[in-house]
Amino acid sequence: MKLDSIQSLRAAAAMLVVVYHTRSLEIRTIAENGFQENPLAGLIVQNGFAGVDLFFVISGFIMVYVTGKVLPRPMTSLAFLFARAARIYPLWWLFAALMMAYFFFTLGTPWDAGVKRSLDGTSFVADNPWLHIVLSLGLLPQPAWPVFGLGWTLVHEMHFYLVFALIILLPRRFLPWVLLLWAALVIAGALAGLTGPYPTDYLSLAVHPLSLEFIGGCLAGLLVMSGRRFHPPLMVLLSACALVGALIAQGQETPFTLEWGRVFWFGLPSIALVYALASLEANGGIEMPRWLVTLGDWSFALYLSHLFVLSGVRRLFPVIGQRLDGTPYADWFILGSPGLVDNILYNVTCVSLSLLFAALVFYLFERPVIGLSSRARRALFKDTNAQLKPAPIKPAIW
Repeated sequence: MKLDSIQSLRAAAAMLVVVYHTRSLEIRTIAENGFQENPLAGLIVQNGFAGVDLFFVISGFIMVYVTGKVLPRPMTSLAFLFARAARIYPLWWLFAALMMAYFFFTLGTPWDAGVKRSLDGTSFVADNPWLHIVLSLGLLPQPAWPVFGLGWTLVHEMHFYLVFALIILLPRRFLPWVLLLWAALVIAGALAGLTGPYPTDYLSLAVHPLSLEFIGGCLAGLLVMSGRRFHPPLMVLLSACALVGALIAQGQETPFTLEWGRVFWFGLPSIALVYALASLEANGGIEMPRWLVTLGDWSFALYLSHLFVLSGVRRLFPVIGQRLDGTPYADWFILGSPGLVDNILYNVTCVSLSLLFAALVFYLFERPVIGLSSRARRALFKDTNAQLKPAPIKPAIW
């Protein structure tokens, strides 16, 4: 059974991030144009980065769901890691390479040579540029942003997958207790001050509070699959309201909001929403629109590609709106101009082209690569391929 509700939530998470970055660049461009004007998107979008928290919860849920029939064997664990790496790395390498090419043609080096200080206050990138690239391509923690900044989320993802690959070496009946032990270790390490807003090495990554969102998604998956589904319609309403309320109420980013704050404000409502919506679908209480499920299929491509589109639109708008003598055709392409036409045109263009580009990336690159990697996995792990399929979801007992 393919849970269309989860794919639909992936679409919502990706769109939150896209509109969040669209709003951020709109604010920046308005200021650069010398205007003072509010962006088109409202309160909810100002915290749209919470789409990442929803992605983390969904990842945990999916990992529990797709390993429902696994047997605790080393080859099964390797097959799982191969499948997850093949899903993440090719698309990541594509966009990391595009960013490196951009840096090379604009700065003369395939890394951001303008970075003076890294996340830990040192000059890590300047002192270790090639190590920076190797760690970035490997999605390994380092004292700097990856060569393409969005990759910081994938560093967390690959850590999740590695830990989960070790967990599935144990019999399935131990999974809830191991997840709780994992959560306890994360909480203890974070409270001991072993991490920070952004992890800079593997220890700070291992005990970062964002791991709790992945663990929460795993536990939500176990509850749904076991039939413990508590009043799904009511839970959907309450969890959706809680998430929207958090998106509106949460204020400025601080070191706390980048660690525990994200888990409290956005992680917990996301866990509840994933549990509730998946429970509702498992009970036959909802059918998701096909277009939303399709957008969920594009979500990874959309997440990694949209910043290239947004940056292009931001640079092209003033060019498109000018005559050859430099005078504007109209104020439509000058963000901050009086009225809403420029804001609406900018936002619609950014979102539409981001979706179009993501579709092209998905159908022309991501889906063919998924097909090739699936055939490779079947050839390499013949005795474990069937074990990577989901287990049936039990009838509701609550």
